[in-house]
Amino acid sequence: MRTIYLDVLLVFDLYMNFLLLRLTARLTHTRLRFGRALFGAFLGCLESLLVLVPSLPFGVSLICKGGGALLMCTAAFGMRCKRALFRQYIAFLALSCLLAGMFLALTSTGRIYYANGCWYPVISLRTLVIWTIIAYVLLTIIARIRAKFGASDGSFEVHIRYRGQVVKLEGLPDTGNSLVDFCTGKRVIICSQEKLRPLLPDVLPSRGFRPLPYQTVAGEGVLLVFHPEEVLLCDRRRHLRKPVDVLIGVDTQPHEQAIFHPAVML
Repeated sequence: MRTIYLDVLLVFDLYMNFLLLRLTARLTHTRLRFGRALFGAFLGCLESLLVLVPSLPFGVSLICKGGGALLMCTAAFGMRCKRALFRQYIAFLALSCLLAGMFLALTSTGRIYYANGCWYPVISLRTLVIWTIIAYVLLTIIARIRAKFGASDGSFEVHIRYRGQVVKLEGLPDTGNSLVDFCTGKRVIICSQEKLRPLLPDVLPSRGFRPLPYQTVAGEGVLLVFHPEEVLLCDRRRHLRKPVDVLIGVDTQPHEQAIFHPAVML
């Protein structure tokens, strides 16, 4: 009979659920707060207790896994937009299947135990914590390197085409612009209404424009966004031109540059 330590089981499952939720957010371009990701991962830990019960039929185990995944995604991402939640749920399931395939390959080594759709590592809690810290440090270093060198500090230009008209704006990569549309998961490039004037109808809001709530350190507000026909990000220093699938936010405050998150260039 295999010995299962409850602390190792819960910490391991909490870690893997948190990782899957963060990867899902990255894959679907969804903003996910640390607290909500942790809460969703914690709820998923309850499902890991199935490893302690007698063997369940495959259908029951599958329903439990699917229900647990839906519970985690709902807790982490919310139900504000059902279409977006469905997309996040499918992405979470796909990542879970990929991870399960990797774990399945490790079962032959005896380092991973599987029962009722749940995984249990045959390692000590101390080893798990050490490797978690190492992984976190490495990911932090990689993220900092990508943030520093992922987008050059040269001149950027943003070409926006809408209603048969094109405007060209100076681009400003800014990690502070983390605005993401909660329905489509697309990032938003913020542009001044004055600079977008050739593209805009005479009266706003109009058809094709909708409000998007946002929150900053200074407070909360609503930004009108629309889906352009085409957006090209041009790095003149590297001679790169890349089409990106984003929304355009109409900022009533005047500024010269189109503000975008560097991740849209990746």
